[in-house]
Amino acid sequence: MGTTTYQKCRASVAVTLPVSCSCWWWILCMCGLVPPTHGQVNITTGSYFQGFGTTDITSWTNNVTFPGWYRSSGTFAGHENITSALPSNTGGFYTYECNGNNDQKIGSRASISASNIRYGVVFRNQTGFPIRSIRVSYTGYQLSLAQNGGAPNTISFDLVTSNSVPSITASATGSVSALNFSPLMSSPSGGSSQLQSYPCTHSTAITACFALATPLAVNSYILLRWTDIDDTNNDHHMAIDDVQVDFDITGTGCSLLLPITLLGFDAVPEGDRVNLEWATAMEKDNARFVVYRGSTPFALAPIVQRPGAGDSYQVRRYYDEDLAPLPGLSYYRLQQVDHDGGSTWSDVVVVQRGASPDEPHPYPNPSSDGRYTLMSDPEEAVELEVFDGRGRRIRHYAGSGGGIGIDLSDQPAGVYLLRYTAGADRSHSVRLVKADGGM
Repeated sequence: MGTTTYQKCRASVAVTLPVSCSCWWWILCMCGLVPPTHGQVNITTGSYFQGFGTTDITSWTNNVTFPGWYRSSGTFAGHENITSALPSNTGGFYTYECNGNNDQKIGSRASISASNIRYGVVFRNQTGFPIRSIRVSYTGYQLSLAQNGGAPNTISFDLVTSNSVPSITASATGSVSALNFSPLMSSPSGGSSQLQSYPCTHSTAITACFALATPLAVNSYILLRWTDIDDTNNDHHMAIDDVQVDFDITGTGCSLLLPITLLGFDAVPEGDRVNLEWATAMEKDNARFVVYRGSTPFALAPIVQRPGAGDSYQVRRYYDEDLAPLPGLSYYRLQQVDHDGGSTWSDVVVVQRGASPDEPHPYPNPSSDGRYTLMSDPEEAVELEVFDGRGRRIRHYAGSGGGIGIDLSDQPAGVYLLRYTAGADRSHSVRLVKADGGM
């Protein structure tokens, strides 16, 4: 595969094309004469945004009109400027603007003749790490009014993961109902005569974060897809715009969306055990808590399970113990599980038990200003790495030992992980604590 940067009055993105795409072939692709049939947005950083621009979209070619974006086969019904006039009754995939304001949207009207209409974007994970959770935000627009049939004309959201570029019509491997878009208005009467136009004020912001059941491996693909199901009389014009996707490699990206108000989770070593403590200010539909532990933050196993309170609106405290803790450095994490099987996670807590005679001892620790000194053998080559609570390396030093300064004065108060390597066979990790008031 080769990578080409494509720009059409929008921000540049990397698009992967078949090897056969020589320069002249790509020029034909740009002209819409030879559309590439496979491609995706290559994700190398944490976020992606697509606003569909301000130029009227009067034609559509998969992976060319917008790199990585596809629609299912069927009618491209055209571009609609939503005004006081009735929009088209024709079923199909549409692009829209409202009252000539040029802000483009994509969407559909699934009528009896249009079949199911699907559209979405394909990403390839090139972050170098497995992607563990994804947050999707977009604005849903209802642009016309028709009768609701047996059920509301919901635009459903699902996803497809694959080792190759997935088809826009591939079977879903997961769905996220919180990202569905339901009509904001409905009519009790059937027939296209009930279709009434509305400006783009009938909109709603939709956002949700979800953990992937299986982390998306490096170089694997994921299709995020919207589907307008063909249902008799359910023929609203529905559209999406301002799509933002945030990718998380730590697994903690959804922790702010816990269906509980978590006051804190901690694991504290004491003698031959580790005390586990957490507290909630509110719980809703909370079935249970599960504490996970492991020797690395990416390979955790359940060790403790406690029932949740269901629905609670008062402070509740939970205590438990790990009576067979791991030696040295270990990682703990709290999972909250809903009654319907959904789950979310806390941040990872690092625990250090025991210390060998040659373990590094940075001082002062805790530090009020984030500055530490680590003494080591000046004749020995050493390597220092400091990681923040999300697992990102924020400091690195490789060189001779002696009195080595570590400066975290520009970092917020909290707990950091220092990894110290000396020689070929000695490696230790210790916690650095920066107290409040040191930034």
